Amino acid sequence: MDIIAARRRIAEFEGRFARAQATEVVELGWGHALLQRDYPASWHHNRIVVTDDVDPSAVAEAADQVLGGHGHAHRLVHFTDDGQGAAAEETFAAAGYGVHERIVTMIHSGDLPPRVDGAEEIPFDVWRPSLIHDWRTEFPNDSEDAVAQLADRTKLYPLGADVTLLGVKDGADVVARGELYTRDGVAQFENIVTRLEHRGKGYARALVAEALHRSHAAGCDLWFLIAEATDWPRGWYHRMGYREVAEAHIYQRTPDQ
Repeated sequence: MDIIAARRRIAEFEGRFARAQATEVVELGWGHALLQRDYPASWHHNRIVVTDDVDPSAVAEAADQVLGGHGHAHRLVHFTDDGQGAAAEETFAAAGYGVHERIVTMIHSGDLPPRVDGAEEIPFDVWRPSLIHDWRTEFPNDSEDAVAQLADRTKLYPLGADVTLLGVKDGADVVARGELYTRDGVAQFENIVTRLEHRGKGYARALVAEALHRSHAAGCDLWFLIAEATDWPRGWYHRMGYREVAEAHIYQRTPDQ
């Protein structure tokens, strides 16, 4: 596989996908700000994306001006270039950004894993209670409205790609899930979550295999996902046939920082 071509196609996919979900895009010369007025609690939908060379202090200033100017107390900045993002660490630490997250883009190569029974497409109205449960567990102090926004933002995704919500159910409850986005021959599988009490049962493997087979049948020839560089799922994705092709950096400043 031509890695450079694959990275270019992924960047184009991600750019179109994100912009389609925004209510406003502010062009900044060296990048842009994505804004989504209907889902202010979704930091991912209200962030700065850096795509070209720029002084990191100018980025931090723009984040204050644009995000702050639109009423957001949080700050989230995404550097798509590994070297530039790493070099910005000192500047953003000084600006009060308490979180620096390294993320890797991983593409699938080799044979598709065997399909496993259990994973199925889930309608959003069945899917939503699981999202609410999981977000409430992760953010117990957030308001009901904020948690609802984090669940309902899923309804934005079809603006930028074909979306299939996959899950494994235990009775009526969705206990493992993942989101498949496809467009122009590219497939992204994200937000793969298994409830703690249901881990070790092969549900995540079933979901990944189902997503790969479904997108392959739909004509996709490039499959990717995003993983945290330092978290354990990265090694698990290796065993599923994924390999790193790019690294990026995300800086966050929470309202209490």
